[in-house]
Amino acid sequence: MGHTYWKQKTLIAFAAFTGLTGCLAEEKTFGYAAGYVRSYPAPIVLDMPANAPSITQQFRGTLEVSTLEGIDEHFGIDVHAPIGTPVIAAAGGVVERSFWGPAYGNQVQIRHAPDASGKSSRTRYVHLHKRLVAQGDVLERGEQLGELGVTGFLSSGFPHLHFELIYQGTALGTSSADPHRFWAQGRGKITCMGPEWADISPETFKLTYPVPCK
Repeated sequence: MGHTYWKQKTLIAFAAFTGLTGCLAEEKTFGYAAGYVRSYPAPIVLDMPANAPSITQQFRGTLEVSTLEGIDEHFGIDVHAPIGTPVIAAAGGVVERSFWGPAYGNQVQIRHAPDASGKSSRTRYVHLHKRLVAQGDVLERGEQLGELGVTGFLSSGFPHLHFELIYQGTALGTSSADPHRFWAQGRGKITCMGPEWADISPETFKLTYPVPCK
């Protein structure tokens, strides 16, 4: 599979995404990353590619916010793009869950291969317009799993992908981690998917951006 497989599976997704971006007339549609909330104790300096759909909200995990009055948890990052934008696997793995729920709408969860520690990690893709995979499907990094949407009442009517990482665990509250720690190019270096990342060894857990860059 590898590079040839990735090209075949994602060129269509990139083409569809390019056509959809014209629907957004807002400033900062690409290349913008919102700052961490004020007084957040563990902000990460970010290198945001100019061609990456923007991030409108950052991670705030249980441990980091437990002592901060008035700051709510946010177990992932929010990527803003038009409804229908392809959502792609940030790492290869097996679809563990693909379902709809009232709070988060259409959701997909992928279990990734164990890293050198012997432990698996999971990524979650939330508020999807459509789910294109079923439980048990095997996905390669960069393969489309759904479309970005605005489903579930916690989407607040704002089209975005809520993207979560459960690192070396199974419980969101205790194992959630900031995705910015795990980009393929390094901590804080948001990595757009491309053929050069298709065959990364699972020995060290690495992520690529969960939507195509333009």
